[in-house]
Formats: sequence, C-alpha cells, structure tokens
Amino acid sequence: MPFDFLLDYLPATVVIRPAIGMYYIYFEGKIVLILRKVSKNSKHNGLWIATKQEDHAGLKADIPAITDFVLDEGETFESAWLQLSDTHDDFEEAAIRICELVSHRDKRIGKATPKAVQFTSGLNHE
Repeated sequence: MPFDFLLDYLPATVVIRPAIGMYYIYFEGKIVLILRKVSKNSKHNGLWIATKQEDHAGLKADIPAITDFVLDEGETFESAWLQLSDTHDDFEEAAIRICELVSHRDKRIGKATPKAVQFTSGLNHE
C-alpha cells in the first residue's frame, strides 16, 4: 500500500479496500480518501479527498497543497474530489494534516455511499 505511514494518523477503525493501484479508505460509513500510486497517469498519484464542491475552498485554504483535478489536456475537472499530489513539496505534512482532519471527523471530508456503509459495519484494516 502506498503512503502506509499515513495509517499512523488515521483512526484504527478505518477500512481499507484495495483496487488496481489504489486503496480506498472508509471511515464511519463514508469513503474519505483514496491512496493512489500507479505508473499510468502518474500526475494523479497521491491522496484523493472525498468532499463536496462547497467545501473545496475551505479545505484548499487550510491545506494549500490540495488542488483540483487536472485532466491530461490541462483542463480542471470539477468533481467532489480534491487531490494532494505525491510530488508536492509538502506532500507528507499535508497528507498527515488531511488524515488528522479525518480522525477529528471534519465534516468537510467524506461521502456516504452504500459501499462505504457496507464496508464499515464492523470491519477494520483489511
């Protein structure tokens, strides 16, 4: 799992589900993060933060290393997700701060989905 040092900053009750080159992090019925490290489209590697459009400005103000997604053509992709690139100079510090926000149940991070609820009902660190 990439960036496994972040587990030290996340609640012990998170559920981790691997996918191809990505690890989905669930907490209390919500998807909160995706950790990504693959060779294809490596500019999208790092942390993906599940959030809402209305919370983007506040999160980016609190953690300036966070960005919107940028597509291959240089076009910004508007979504509910924000990104912290693993190539950013402040990656480790910013990633730890994001995990601390998750641990403190910051309402700006996390999206409830049926899978998130299913994965967080009594399971942890799988």
